[in-house]
Amino acid sequence: MRIMVIGPSGSGKTTLLKTLGLTNDESSVRKTSFIQFFGKAIDTPGEFFDLPRFYHALITYSSRSAMILLLVDPTNLKQFPSRFVKALRSTVIGVINKIDLSSEEQINRAKRILQETGVKEVVCVSALTGEGITELRHKIASLAGGV
Repeated sequence: MRIMVIGPSGSGKTTLLKTLGLTNDESSVRKTSFIQFFGKAIDTPGEFFDLPRFYHALITYSSRSAMILLLVDPTNLKQFPSRFVKALRSTVIGVINKIDLSSEEQINRAKRILQETGVKEVVCVSALTGEGITELRHKIASLAGGV
């Protein structure tokens, strides 16, 4: 099963994939400049989500994944397109990252934004500290047979 991660610049997509063990890259985390395929993951540049002219690429590549993690950083919330997940061709889990740096109010606002995009399942994590990662793994397993 391949998992695609989508989200704005700086939301922690690559760090999350590394924390989940879905990349085979042992080097330090660095900015993703283009869509990268790993054995079990597709990492996307934040600019592809930030700039609407690139949405077609995210939609097209979503068909190559069994599941999509739609990431949001509650400390730096950006506008998400309403009902965006309806255009994607896979199961979508909303992931609120950086909860170790966020207030409860910021997290609740991030949940509302994800729900407005059409996300039904939301998991809160910190890819840096590992908080919530076990719950995310269980959610992935329950929806798609595991990682």
